[in-house]
Amino acid sequence: MKVAFALYHRALVTGVSLAAEMLSSAASLRPRQQQKSAPFEIKLVAPTLEPPKVPAGLKLQPDITFSDEQTFDTIILPPMWGNPMSALHQAPEIIPWLKKQYQQGAQLVATGTGVIWLAESGLLDNQVATTHWYYYDKFATRYPKIRLNRQASITAANGLFCTGSINSQSEMILYLIAENFGQKTANTIETHFGHEISKSTQQPFYQIGGQVQFDESIALAQDWMKRNLSTPITAQVIADHCGLPLRTFNRKFKDQVGESPHQYLQKIRMEVAQQLLRDFSMSVQDVAEQVGYKDAYHFSTRFQKQFSMTPIQYRRMVKAKIYNP
Repeated sequence: MKVAFALYHRALVTGVSLAAEMLSSAASLRPRQQQKSAPFEIKLVAPTLEPPKVPAGLKLQPDITFSDEQTFDTIILPPMWGNPMSALHQAPEIIPWLKKQYQQGAQLVATGTGVIWLAESGLLDNQVATTHWYYYDKFATRYPKIRLNRQASITAANGLFCTGSINSQSEMILYLIAENFGQKTANTIETHFGHEISKSTQQPFYQIGGQVQFDESIALAQDWMKRNLSTPITAQVIADHCGLPLRTFNRKFKDQVGESPHQYLQKIRMEVAQQLLRDFSMSVQDVAEQVGYKDAYHFSTRFQKQFSMTPIQYRRMVKAKIYNP
């Protein structure tokens, strides 16, 4: 897997560092033979080999320039601090580079104001996209051909992925890890990096797997599930709440979200359980009840199956990471 991070004026270092650490850590978990046969590589690409000016004052040394002929599997475009228009004028060569990489099969991931590069390239015309909430109105005015989704934190359209923030970018990185290195590896990375990733409160997401316009009824279903985790939930109950026949609801949910309502419900139950174990001194029984399990043993079994450790082990690991330098 070959990954490139594009560097440009005012790029946020956090849009590079955390994603790079998550991806490289996932690659290192592969069997040694696989690491040799399919090496993992990260490159920093910039207009010149001079480190661009970034807000943190740190120096990110580019490996290659946009004129280099290397091709990549995934290209990540970090967000920029402030008005992104000045970066457009300083690095016009990035536009043809992105187009060429996309035509050669690369998937493009842009975060926040970094989405402007995809917008300027024309690749997002007639596609769904999102960006940083502060830039919604200007973005919609400048790019009327793009279907801006103001509710979504992540959008996906034909290999073009847009995320609204660093947190949603991290969720996107977990998706890429699952796709390239397997779900078990993604679960391990989420477990070890989870306390550094704040789950976005901007809901619902335009879920990975959905290639059609965002569906309000499915958004309603996702939001309702998250607000009622501690109660008994069935697909029929959710379908009734959304005013849809059960078969229609199940089909639309799978099309939009990429998994069944039951699978999605179990996933968010485990995510909330992680947060409760990490941030609150609740007993395992109390955590279990908060996420819809009356039996702590059943909850612990599900948790261990998902994350390869018990709830108590997870809490100890996270607390050790937080309090020990």
